[in-house]
Amino acid sequence: MSAENEGTDMFYVGFYQPRDSVRETATQMEEKHDIPVMVGSIEMLATCCELVFLDLENLSPTEGVSSTEELHKQNVKVIGLVSGEEEPLYLLSLVKAGLMSIMEEHSLQAIVEGVNNAQKNHSILPITLLQLLRNKIVEMSQVEEEAFAHRLLACGVNLTPKQIKIAFLMTKGLKNRDIAYLLDTKERTVKVHISHIYTKTGIKRRVNLIHYFKELKHKKKGACL
Repeated sequence: MSAENEGTDMFYVGFYQPRDSVRETATQMEEKHDIPVMVGSIEMLATCCELVFLDLENLSPTEGVSSTEELHKQNVKVIGLVSGEEEPLYLLSLVKAGLMSIMEEHSLQAIVEGVNNAQKNHSILPITLLQLLRNKIVEMSQVEEEAFAHRLLACGVNLTPKQIKIAFLMTKGLKNRDIAYLLDTKERTVKVHISHIYTKTGIKRRVNLIHYFKELKHKKKGACL
C-alpha cells in the first residue's frame, strides 16, 4: 500500500480488467457504499489497494496466475470473478498462486459481501473446487506427507496423524471450514486439533504457526528452527 494511504481506515479495492457490467458494479459500490475503488494496472493496484478483484473472464490462464502471484507477493488480497465454466484445475492453480476467494455472482450485493469477507480474512471457494481439492488430498503423495511428519518429529513436534494432515493443509492457506470439508469432519473438530497444535508447538498465532511449518518443510535434513 502506498504511503499516502497509511494511517487511514479506508479499505481500498481495485479491479483489474473488469468487463463493462463489473465496472458499473464497481462504480455503484463506490457511490452507494462509500468504498474507494480503483481500476488500473497490476503494478498500480498492488501499491494502492488492500484487495483486488481479477475479472478472470478477460484474462488468459497464464495472465490470471501471474497477476495473482504478483499481487500476493505484495500482500494484496485477491478475489477472482469467474463465469462458472472454468476448469477446476485452473481454479486450483489460482488458489495455489494466492487467490483467497472465487466468485461466480457479480451483483453489487455479492461484490460488497466479497469485500466484507476479505476484510475478515474469510475465503469463498466453489464446491467443485473443494471436491477437487478433496480428491487431491486423497491422492496426495504418501512420501511427501511422511517427510513432513518426520521433519516435525525430528524437531520434537509430536503431532497425531490427523494433526499432521491439518498442519499440512494449513500451510496451503486453507481456512478451518475448508480443512473440515476436505477431511470430512466438523469445523469445531478442526479447531480443537489446531488448539492442541498450538500447545504442542508453543506458538499462539495462526500466521506464525503457518510460517513455522513452511520453514520447517524447507529446512535441510537434520536442521530445526
